Amino acid sequence: MKRFLDAQMPDFVEKIKDASDFAKYEEKGKRNNLPRVLLFSSKPNTSPLTKYLSVEFRRRILLAEIKPNKKNQAILEKYGVTKLPALIVIPPSTTNEEGEDSDPIPIVYDGDGFSRHKLTGFLSKHSLKDPVTTVKKKEETTTTEKATEQSQAKKPEEEEEKSTEQSQDKKADGENEEKEPEQKVHSEL
Repeated sequence: MKRFLDAQMPDFVEKIKDASDFAKYEEKGKRNNLPRVLLFSSKPNTSPLTKYLSVEFRRRILLAEIKPNKKNQAILEKYGVTKLPALIVIPPSTTNEEGEDSDPIPIVYDGDGFSRHKLTGFLSKHSLKDPVTTVKKKEETTTTEKATEQSQAKKPEEEEEKSTEQSQDKKADGENEEKEPEQKVHSEL
């Protein structure tokens, strides 16, 4: 029962399997100006605690789970991760006085345990106060936007058909009105 419920939990964790996934993750974090949180874990599946944190801090941080494998070795070395589990927060980039983006300094979680309360407190300090709305890529158009555009294009056609039907109904009603008074007279007798 527990495994079933764990599998049904919402999950907004970015899974990093190789360097290309990490590059996409970094680009997404920079595009939305979100703090990026890297969780280095050796567990084969995403834990319920990690899923909870991804839901609790959705759109206030961008949480990624990185497994220690050969493809991710460069990422582990870049952040100096030697002991697992490890949690690192990378604040959003800021612009300096010259208008250039400066690389933020990663913040390592050095708490004595990975409990829900400790991680929630730590991430609350480093997350955005208000959720951000996502910034879409310019060339992408979602299927819902396309469906909305198509339905809006159909609306004038549907309204024209309805008005034609209504005018035909009125003509038919006009013919029926002449017959109705006779029927009323007979029903009153």
